[in-house]
Amino acid sequence: MNCKLIGQFVQHLEVTLEPGEDFYAEKGSIIYLDSGIEKELSLNGWGLGKILGAKFSGESIFILRFYNITNRPRKLVLGSRFGMVPVKLNGETMICHRGAYVSSSKKVNVTTKLSISGLTGGMGLFLQKIQGCATVFLDSRGTPITVSLNPGEMIEVDEDHIIALLNISEAQIQSNWSLGNILGGEGLSLLRVTGPGTVYLSPGKNIRTTNG
Repeated sequence: MNCKLIGQFVQHLEVTLEPGEDFYAEKGSIIYLDSGIEKELSLNGWGLGKILGAKFSGESIFILRFYNITNRPRKLVLGSRFGMVPVKLNGETMICHRGAYVSSSKKVNVTTKLSISGLTGGMGLFLQKIQGCATVFLDSRGTPITVSLNPGEMIEVDEDHIIALLNISEAQIQSNWSLGNILGGEGLSLLRVTGPGTVYLSPGKNIRTTNG
């Protein structure tokens, strides 16, 4: 499988599937696909709780599986709102801003996480939690910024720029309430994140939308 991000201002993802390979993406991400690539739509989990959680976290209720049924390479092209950032997961847990998941090289577990720290820090109560072993592509409004934090290192972040937190637990996140934040145009609270772990940020502010 070959995955290639193309473009500067607005990116798209070009995936070349070898015979028998498959790929997963949220509903509504297709730009085009070659003949010979079949698609299969399924529910991204079961139960009323899952459906309600998906609505609150911006996660799609449905997941698309694409698979190459031919004996030669076939191309699949996907898009997001602006750009994408690839994150390789090897069984780790990643917490994302609502609606961040776009696609992945293998099927991953995308669920809803209730976060009190996220709520008080401005990210919202309902976030996405992604677990699995795959390269995951997340929506980014502009060229993404990656900040790797060593143990004890700390940054303060405007929550509207957060794409994802990798290997960062709830205990490593806290809101920093300050009148100075308001006077500085950043809102009442910034989110304080302490390492170890990796923070993925977008230069443009996230627009909070809900997928179907």
